[in-house]
Amino acid sequence: MHLLLNNLTDKELLLRIRKHQDQEAAGALLDRYSHLLVALSLPHLSAESRAETAFPDLTRQLYARLLHSTTNKVNEVLYALVTSYFSMRDKTQPPLPLPYEQAIQRLETRVENAGNNPIEKEALAAQLEKAFGTLQADEQMMVTRFYLEHQSLSDLAESQHTTTDEVRNKLKGAKKKLATYLMDQAYEQ
Repeated sequence: MHLLLNNLTDKELLLRIRKHQDQEAAGALLDRYSHLLVALSLPHLSAESRAETAFPDLTRQLYARLLHSTTNKVNEVLYALVTSYFSMRDKTQPPLPLPYEQAIQRLETRVENAGNNPIEKEALAAQLEKAFGTLQADEQMMVTRFYLEHQSLSDLAESQHTTTDEVRNKLKGAKKKLATYLMDQAYEQ
């Protein structure tokens, strides 16, 4: 079975991990990226951060992140994990943002830089419209009401019969989906 799993793409293995929590698929994927895990970790190993404790911790955390991550770029998830893992121990550099957080920052920067450039604005609008279509109907409604109609979180919460925290979390999740979709599209181009 392991040989068959080795022939699957990262995306297919991640699908098996996320939908079925397939540990054999996780093993195949972790095996595929073990060299990168070691290469990224070696410069940070020391007497305080020993390999005997770091690698098992990193492997467990990587599996947990792969289960819940929305991106199919294992190398980015791995890089962010190793950087944050050792920076928390070093306290010398802040942890890097997660890939979807970087995608949100890039998108916000792109919107700001579009300024008066009609071609860039048109291209960005087309991409956002396509990404917006991937959201569920309730997410689309919330995004539209909050960002375009400028309704407050409390107004949205009242109309949805829920709390402002829940509305905030839904908007954050929709924003994350949009950014991840746009990030994935950028990789495919």
